[in-house]
Amino acid sequence: MRDIVGNIKALYNRGGMFLKLLYVNVAIYVVLNIFIGGLFQLDLINWFSFDSNLLSNINKPWSLFTYMFIHGGTRHILFNMLVLFFVGSMFEHYFGRKKVLSTYIIGGLAGALLFLITQNIFPLLINSGPSTLLGASASVMAIFVGLAAYKPNMEVAVFGVFNVKLYILALLYVGLDLLSVGNLDGVAHFAHLGGAAWGYYMGSQLKNDKDVSLWFDKAIDSLTGIFKRKPKMKVSYSNNPKPPRDDYEYNAKKQSDQQKLDAILDKIKVGGYEALSKKEKEFLNNF
Repeated sequence: MRDIVGNIKALYNRGGMFLKLLYVNVAIYVVLNIFIGGLFQLDLINWFSFDSNLLSNINKPWSLFTYMFIHGGTRHILFNMLVLFFVGSMFEHYFGRKKVLSTYIIGGLAGALLFLITQNIFPLLINSGPSTLLGASASVMAIFVGLAAYKPNMEVAVFGVFNVKLYILALLYVGLDLLSVGNLDGVAHFAHLGGAAWGYYMGSQLKNDKDVSLWFDKAIDSLTGIFKRKPKMKVSYSNNPKPPRDDYEYNAKKQSDQQKLDAILDKIKVGGYEALSKKEKEFLNNF
């Protein structure tokens, strides 16, 4: 059991932001649907889902954020996480970890906003969909369409056989929701379209060297900085102070650390996390 937990922790620490979001979604699904819902027969999903009734959401304001990490069924989470896994890695390659998180969150917020508007303001669209919103679909749609807007002609191997340009896949993905609007199929299609709208806007602006979500990235940096432990100030004196490292020394140190990390990861593959020494575990956790 320790080996399993250690390996999961190592993979989580090494993985990109898209993998971290995937792990969080799966962990929440297991806890809410299998552990709490299965063993204790408690339905807490509605407590974290976003409602079309604005007054209901006032009593649970956190649902505006939590809904995008909640899934009601295995097929629901499986599809979303597969898309996140394959598209998220490419997205993170071009834009980095921070942009994955900001696109996921803002895309989810855009989806919730359009869902709320269509369910309450437009008379012809009232009751055209579910009254409760849950799932990462809007967030994943934002990442997918954002990448397609930035790299429309990038080819993706579908089923490892057919090379299809990314913008065609994105059009098909969005088109299915457009065609399904108004269907009483229990799917919040307008939420998906809200996420797609934000993804297209964000990706097209990045293509023009304009980062419209930079404010969010800075806000997240400020928020996480509050919880980071500040190092204690330490004053030391030396008769022979060392000069600052030059680029050569820095690069050599970086290369040495990378070689040490590769050796530790190889060791985990063979003997598991528990095969590491105390110093190796500390190095891995601090890397």
